Amino acid sequence: MTENLDLARIRLGRGEPAAAAALLAPILAAEPDHVPALVLMTHAQLALKKPDLADELARRAVEHAPDWPEALGALSRVHTERGRHDEAIATARAAAELQPENPYRHNRLAWALLEDGRHSVEAEHAAREAIRLDPREADFRITYAMVMKQLNLLDRAGQALRDALALSPDHAVARHELAVLDVARHSPFALGRLARGVSGLAGALRADPRQEASRFLLDVALRQFLVYTAIILVLLAYLGWRFTETSPGAARLLAAAAALAPTAYAGYFLTRLDPTLRAYLRDLLTQGRQRIAVPAAGVAVFPLLISLVAPAAWLPVLLGTATLAGFAVRLLTAPLDEPGESGRGLATHSLVLIAGACAAVSVGALSTDTLSPSWRLPAAAAAFAITAGCLAVIARRRLRPS
Repeated sequence: MTENLDLARIRLGRGEPAAAAALLAPILAAEPDHVPALVLMTHAQLALKKPDLADELARRAVEHAPDWPEALGALSRVHTERGRHDEAIATARAAAELQPENPYRHNRLAWALLEDGRHSVEAEHAAREAIRLDPREADFRITYAMVMKQLNLLDRAGQALRDALALSPDHAVARHELAVLDVARHSPFALGRLARGVSGLAGALRADPRQEASRFLLDVALRQFLVYTAIILVLLAYLGWRFTETSPGAARLLAAAAALAPTAYAGYFLTRLDPTLRAYLRDLLTQGRQRIAVPAAGVAVFPLLISLVAPAAWLPVLLGTATLAGFAVRLLTAPLDEPGESGRGLATHSLVLIAGACAAVSVGALSTDTLSPSWRLPAAAAAFAITAGCLAVIARRRLRPS
């Protein structure tokens, strides 16, 4: 029995809760009130996303050992998982009072306070105490970093995560959270920080391939880079289109900038990206709706190059086509709404953009004198139909059960 208990603890530490539960089940079948097995099974069931069963197990453990800190800590975790934050804090505090020299008790208290969201300063004190009691444990540094994020002290959070990685270089959670700081804090022109964050996410995945949050954020960050690239093209092409009637020379100059600036932007980013991620980015462009983005980008750049030598009368059509194609690229490369989506359909915020643009076109088509009367109604009807279709898709997604 003791051997199975030790093996279950090892499997749980390795992130194998199902294997741990399989080892613990015979122990609890033979001895239903075996408190150490109940505590370990509680943690296993939480990892397996079975909070109801974990709640029952933790309560049984505390009922049979009300003064055992490990049982109280397990029950505190369950309370946090179920959103009972006051109970989680009280239980974690009781465990810390029973075992004040155990850093894990203070770390659990810090997480209970952190998840509650109303006691960030107290959470900081608890996290600091855990680090003081065991400065060599990387997990305690990560807890402190999460508290600093909640306090919006991002530089201190980053330093704590770097300290965690100095203690445990392959710690997947520390790599992920540090990369999140780089990705979330970057501006469209902070490409070095974005590339560093993307590389950090790839490192987190190498350390733990099961990190779905890292995989999702990696895709989001790379798609965001593609979106920014398309936005630069669209803005410059649109400005060029606006100058086609008043200054063909300025329009050609802006067309050249619209072709070159996104290329320079993308090249700068790629030179700072991990070489393995360049292949990942290429693969991303061959999946789902991104496959359409590549020919759309070609449609956008080709008329820009032609406009450099084409007659002035052609410029409105060429630059207008480039603007619309660039806008399509921006929509097709938009990040997904939720983790696990296939990327085959447009993201909801992209559909909102399309609906807004088409609604404006519909109104403009009916009121402008540029179109001939015979074209006004068909153009307005087509734009209105697209608007209605986008809104219908958005409504269906909102009504879809989660």
